[in-house]
Amino acid sequence: MALLKIIQKHSKFSMQIPHKIIINGQLLGIMQTRELNIQMPPGHYVLTIQSMIPFISASQNVTVQEGVVNYAEFHDREKWWDYLFIIDIILWFADFFFTLPHPWGLVYKIFTNGYFVVWLLYEFLIRKKYFIINTYSKVEEIKKEDD
Repeated sequence: MALLKIIQKHSKFSMQIPHKIIINGQLLGIMQTRELNIQMPPGHYVLTIQSMIPFISASQNVTVQEGVVNYAEFHDREKWWDYLFIIDIILWFADFFFTLPHPWGLVYKIFTNGYFVVWLLYEFLIRKKYFIINTYSKVEEIKKEDD
């Protein structure tokens, strides 16, 4: 049997959330940890990482070889959006304590609502390519569970 390691990478500001792991159209389970090891026969597979929101996913062809450790690392495309949301949340919270003078209060409201609409459109457009999946193999010593 060959080993496939699926690793979730994420930025400092993003949360680690569960994802569905689907191989060749069959749900394998829900990944709740940063790393998942799967023993499987060598071959070519279609690996799909799906968010718990059903329409957000990404697929990648994966070749699993025996004698090496096969890796599939994935992360979302949200890095810069996460930074903008952190700034927006801070400004939204500050809005409870400070009132921006006219016209800056209106400019902020237009910007934050417009930004939200652009983000929703972006999410819809990348829904089938939401994750970036990188695959590679390394020659490493594979620990046998018999030992």
